[in-house]
Amino acid sequence: MCEVCAIFGAGEHWSDFARLRDERFPFDDIMHYRKERARRLDLLNRILGQFDLSCEDWDGEAFAVYDKSGRMELAPVLNDVWEAAERLGAVPADPLSDRFFPQAASRFVAEGV
Repeated sequence: MCEVCAIFGAGEHWSDFARLRDERFPFDDIMHYRKERARRLDLLNRILGQFDLSCEDWDGEAFAVYDKSGRMELAPVLNDVWEAAERLGAVPADPLSDRFFPQAASRFVAEGV
């Protein structure tokens, strides 16, 4: 995505589309998109934190995944975050497995996330 589209705040990947997005006017609610992206980053950090990893927004275009020593990998879209986590944390990343995030899973259920 170019920087102009990042400013508009709507990615091209299906996981970038915010919940309840109006498909007729995809760039109309930029703040909603950014809020949804921040929510997604919060969830990612809850999961990745168990493996001493963290994730940040990278200019609205990608995810920057860090280990505790400061090494970083860019993940262009959400599904690439898991591959970056595997490389940086030497953790088998299967986000559909209960063993992947056992601590976070119970909190997500309790919080209704």
